[in-house]
Amino acid sequence: MHSFTTERLLIRPIAEQDKDTYLNLYTDVKIMRNISEPLTKITAEKAFNASLNLMQKEKMTTMTWAIVSQESHKCIGIQALNWQTTNSAEIGIMLLRDSNGKLIPEEAMGALMEYAFNYLSIKTILANYKKSNLATKRFVKKLGFSLLSSPPQKDTENYHECFSQTHWHKALIKKVYP
Repeated sequence: MHSFTTERLLIRPIAEQDKDTYLNLYTDVKIMRNISEPLTKITAEKAFNASLNLMQKEKMTTMTWAIVSQESHKCIGIQALNWQTTNSAEIGIMLLRDSNGKLIPEEAMGALMEYAFNYLSIKTILANYKKSNLATKRFVKKLGFSLLSSPPQKDTENYHECFSQTHWHKALIKKVYP
């Protein structure tokens, strides 16, 4: 798995040094309000260790990256791909509160989409989020996602959107590092 940069961000595989950011994200009531109930510190630590372990598997089903500000060199969030099939994955992102309102989701997720299309043989990326999450709705629309024509049945609380590799024309990644 590679690291890569954008105009303002370094996106690299998560590492032990990202534990505090991970715990802060998953235990924060406000950040978790559109995802699920916040985790306890112990549960968040177990989830972090599980994420690190998943990154070591030969056949990855989930890949998680740290989002690092190139200006401050601090980890400001995480994002992940969870494989649904061999060539489709669900994407997700979480940012620390002080990183909101700076167009970081568009830049970070856009770069991860580009990486997935160019290096991971992903053909379709899915985004699932609560209908009440207006910020996510705005930035996935900016990236070009569209509602699935046949969303999962009985799910009235969430939007299910997708993006196909054939529609990708952006070039957000500046450099890829092995």
